[in-house]
Amino acid sequence: MSLSYLKFFYLRPIFSLVSLLVLTSGCEVLPLSNPNRDLIEKSAKTSTPSSNLTPPPLGKQELLETATYTNSDGELYSIKNNNPVTGTLVSFYPNGNKQYEINYIEGLREGSAQWWSESGQLKHLRNYHKGQLSGSWVEYYAESEKKRQEHVYDNGIEIMRHGWWPDGTKRFEVIFLNGQEKSRQSWNALGIPTQQKNIPPTALPSPTKKKP
Repeated sequence: MSLSYLKFFYLRPIFSLVSLLVLTSGCEVLPLSNPNRDLIEKSAKTSTPSSNLTPPPLGKQELLETATYTNSDGELYSIKNNNPVTGTLVSFYPNGNKQYEINYIEGLREGSAQWWSESGQLKHLRNYHKGQLSGSWVEYYAESEKKRQEHVYDNGIEIMRHGWWPDGTKRFEVIFLNGQEKSRQSWNALGIPTQQKNIPPTALPSPTKKKP
């Protein structure tokens, strides 16, 4: 048995361990979801039915993403008649289950928008008014009806954010003022506070006195 073979034999477990560490260190863990991301863009390549997949029958006001386009102002238009969309944009998984449905009025998101997992479990629920996030955006734990976190918006501006552990215990609470974080508090899985942060409000400039 050659010396080079023996070196390879004894070093192989070390190479395997190093490879495993590299792969696991690449996983990204985010405590909070980015409220500005668009879930359609992330899944557009897989959500649009392919040519050999027939989508389920659409409702009267439903249409697929392939039948629409977005203009430079972010408004959704119908390819068929070039009019702003009033209806529900939908997409389906290969198994026929609905992936999302988003309501539009005159090309802008309005009312509720929902996303599901491939098994049919609700993942996200957002609310819009005239194209802006308004009200709550709830994210659920995977394959669970329990809330993971909830963002509260007023006319596109976030005012509050809550998070929960899988057993329903509160995990964090963030308060915003004029779109800026004002305070933050977090708890561990036992409900014990682990962080509290209060940010003083920004001082307003003193009014200038007019000369008589």
